[in-house]
Formats: sequence, structure tokens, C-alpha cells
Amino acid sequence: MNNIARKNEYCLYIDELGTANINDKNSSLYILAGCSIDEKERENMKTWADKIKFKYWGHKNIVFHSREIWRKENDFKIFKDNKVFQQFLKDLKDFLFFSRFKMFFVIVDKENARKMSWNHIKIYKTTSDQLVKNFLLILLTGDSRGKIIVESATAEKDFYFHKAVGYYLAGGIKELKVDYKKIQETLTSISFVTKNNFDIEEQVADLFAYAAKCKYLGQLGKKVKNGLYEKMILDLLKNKIFKNPSNARDKKMKYFKEVDSFVILPQ
Repeated sequence: MNNIARKNEYCLYIDELGTANINDKNSSLYILAGCSIDEKERENMKTWADKIKFKYWGHKNIVFHSREIWRKENDFKIFKDNKVFQQFLKDLKDFLFFSRFKMFFVIVDKENARKMSWNHIKIYKTTSDQLVKNFLLILLTGDSRGKIIVESATAEKDFYFHKAVGYYLAGGIKELKVDYKKIQETLTSISFVTKNNFDIEEQVADLFAYAAKCKYLGQLGKKVKNGLYEKMILDLLKNKIFKNPSNARDKKMKYFKEVDSFVILPQ
């Protein structure tokens, strides 16, 4: 009988907000949001989300999307009835608060990026590397295994995620003396999906990418929408963003202290 303990397995679902086009004036920020969840929790999360969707739409093929929720458009136009909207926000808040996942973000301020002569390639390369590395560090603290699932947008963006993963699989994390063999035991796969896959974790990443945008713009003193949805999602962000523990064993702390769950670029 095999007595080797089975490692915890985590998934990181990644979504983006904005474009990496440095000259796109309609998109001042480019944000990657990662939703990390224990594989064992995924079915519970999907079941809860499906119940909410069935309650309001009578079917489960609904994609939670921040832009459509706060605009109350397309499938979410039913929330022009404010009473229904408030009830939905209560159900959504309970779902997000009690579901067991944590969020990671990488934000590029494109105005600052232009000043440093960044282009879209630099944005894709740096953001993908930051998010992959943070996920790896968290897996290493618990000696866990993980896989990455990216909502596919363009072949070029997907290429840089492949490249970031390949870099660590081949070279490890040299500055922390983690060799490539350990990384290969830790990060097992990367895959790409579309919204038509209806992964609730991708939808959660979308919701919190908008929260991260509101948080960052608020920190800059810029005006942001201040509706019921924004207040709810910003309040939840405080709870769901990954926070480094204040104390941990020395080996774990070596990795924890390198994690930044709200990266602002350029630095």
C-alpha cells in the first residue's frame, strides 16, 4: 500500500481587463487577475454559482461579467428592477464571500509604461511572468501542485504565458535556489479556454479584475463609479485578495515574502 501523502492541487484561472495596446486611449490600464482555488473546492463553487444563475435566468449558461452587471445590459438588463438587483447582489456577495479562493493581480498603468517606452510585448511578457511566479511561490509554501488555466484572447498573449511557464520549468527560480526539477513537480500544466467553457473561476477573475481597477484608480485619486455593485465588489476584494501570513516557518517565509498579490507596473 502506498503511504505517500497526496499533495494538494490548486488551479489558477487567469482573466484580463483592458488591452495591452500601449496607445489604446480607451484602456488606461491592463490588468491580469488570477483566481486560485483548491481543486477539491471547484465543484462546490460551480454548484453554488449555477443555483444563482438558475434563480434569476432559469438556466445556467450565463457568464458573470462586471461590465454587463454594472451597466445592467444584455443578460443583466433584468436588474433595471432595483429590487431584483439588490437581491442579486446579496446572493452574489454571499457566494463570493464564502467560496474558498484567493485573488492575485498584476496591473500595468499604461501612461507610466509609455514614459518608459514599453510596448505590448513588454506588457505581455512582464505581466505573465509576474503572475506565474507568484502562483509558483504559493504552491512552494505548501509543497503543493498546480495548473494554470488562461482565458484565451490572442495567440500572442497565449505565447507569453507559455514562455513564462517554460522559463521556470527549464530554469527554476534561481534567486531562491529552487531548481527546475522542483518546479516540474509543482507546476503540472497550462491550458487555454474561452468564456464558452463557462468556468466560474474565470468569471470570478473577471469580477475582481474590475474591483482591482476601481481600487487602483481610487488610490490615484481618480473618479470611479460608486454604485451598489462597486461598493460590494471593493469590499469583497479586501477579503479575497491573498495576504501574506505574519508568521510562518522559516522555509515557508522565504517564499511568502517574495509574493506580491497586487503588483503595479512599471515599478
